[in-house]
Amino acid sequence: MKTIILSLLLATTLNASAHTFKSFDDDEPVMTTKKSPYKKMIHFNPLALTIGGMEIGYETATTHKESFLIMAGYYLSQEAGFLDLKDDFSNMSGLRVEMQYRFYRKNNNYIKNVYLAPFLNFKTQTADLNKTTYTGGSSIVTSTTKSATTVALGYMLGTRKSIFENIYLDAGIGGGIFLPVSGADHKDLNIGLFSPFQKGVQFKANFGLLIAL
Repeated sequence: MKTIILSLLLATTLNASAHTFKSFDDDEPVMTTKKSPYKKMIHFNPLALTIGGMEIGYETATTHKESFLIMAGYYLSQEAGFLDLKDDFSNMSGLRVEMQYRFYRKNNNYIKNVYLAPFLNFKTQTADLNKTTYTGGSSIVTSTTKSATTVALGYMLGTRKSIFENIYLDAGIGGGIFLPVSGADHKDLNIGLFSPFQKGVQFKANFGLLIAL
C-alpha cells in the first residue's frame, strides 16, 4: 500500500513539474487585462505635427488577426513646418488620405504584435517658395506657389506595443511606388520618409499613438 501511495505522489509531482517547465518554455503571447479583444482603435500621428499637419485614423477589426485602417490628415502652416528646413517655404496647405489592410501575427488585443499592411495613399499639397534677390543694396522677395499631388501603393511592416491597458504605440516602415498625378513640383515638396512625393519607389514610415476601444 505504501508503495502505491509513494508511486502516486511521485507521479503527481513529476506531472506538476513538467507542466511548470512547459509553461515557461512555451512562447505563449501575453494578453492585455481586458477580457475581450479590442475591435476598434483611434490613431493619432504625432509626426504630422513636425510638418505642420494633424492626422487621425480609425481602425476596425475584420477578423481576430486582421483589420482595416483609414487615416486622414490636414496640413496648414504659415511657416510650412518641417518643409521650411529644405528651403524658404511658407503658407503650406494639404490633404492626405491613406488606407491600410493589416495582417497581424497575433490577435488584436495582445500586448506585443507585428503586422504586414498593404496601403493605398493619396496626398496633395501646396506651398509658397520664397526667393530673395539683392540688387543695389536692397532685397526683393518673390514667391512662387508650388503644388503636387501623388498617389502611392505599397506595404508597411510594423510593430505595436501596449504601454497601458488600452493605450498602444504603433510604428512601421516600408515603401511603395509613388506616382505623381498633378502639379509639377513633387521634388520641391518631397520630404523623404516622412512625406514622400517624388516619382518612383520610396521609403515610408509611420508612427502612432493608439487608443483601443
